[in-house]
Amino acid sequence: MKKKQNQLLRVLKIVGNTIFYIFILILLLFSISNISAKKEDDIPSLFNRGFVNVLTSSMDGEIKDYKVNSFKKDALVFVKILNDEDKANLKKGDVVVFWGQLDPTDPSSKGLIIHRVVDVDKDLKRVQTQGDNKNTNGNIYEETSFSGIKAIATSKYEKLGSPIRYMQTSSGFFIFVIIPLMLLVVFEVVVLIRFIIRHNKDKLELKYAEDRERLKEELLKELEDKKKE
Repeated sequence: MKKKQNQLLRVLKIVGNTIFYIFILILLLFSISNISAKKEDDIPSLFNRGFVNVLTSSMDGEIKDYKVNSFKKDALVFVKILNDEDKANLKKGDVVVFWGQLDPTDPSSKGLIIHRVVDVDKDLKRVQTQGDNKNTNGNIYEETSFSGIKAIATSKYEKLGSPIRYMQTSSGFFIFVIIPLMLLVVFEVVVLIRFIIRHNKDKLELKYAEDRERLKEELLKELEDKKKE
């Protein structure tokens, strides 16, 4: 029974450590991708893969016939950074990210826009985009050149944008990145100290056993010498 309990504890420990290290790895990748966004119009990315937080409801529609369907505000959209060849292969229905004017009445309101391609002009190297939400984007289209397009959406996850956005703040970064990394360092130091103590203990026990065996042999030799006398 005790052996089974020890095996179960060992398995749970391995699973727990695996989950913890995966979590730390994800946080590190997330941090590195954020650091890579040096300008306000950059998309946080790593190895040409990144993510965009959806800040408005402009894509909250009913479109379900494409690889990336409509999504709501606070969704997290994963994207692929495009090169010139990728941009030349854009087609109707793709969801793209570009830097543009967020408010049609305010030229100073700039930001990353994520909308669907409704028309492609390969001769002029331009696309026409529109949000899926017909209530707010019924007759509003954006004309964007290939050079202005930054990425294409590959998948989306509803409601994940808000917590990721919080993690990008100083307090969120401290809570979800710095503290776990500190805990990891403390954990590794404790493991190292325990290993050193256990290693030293094993060395002492081995030395004690060797000394005891040596004394035993010396006593036996003395007894044999006395018998010969």
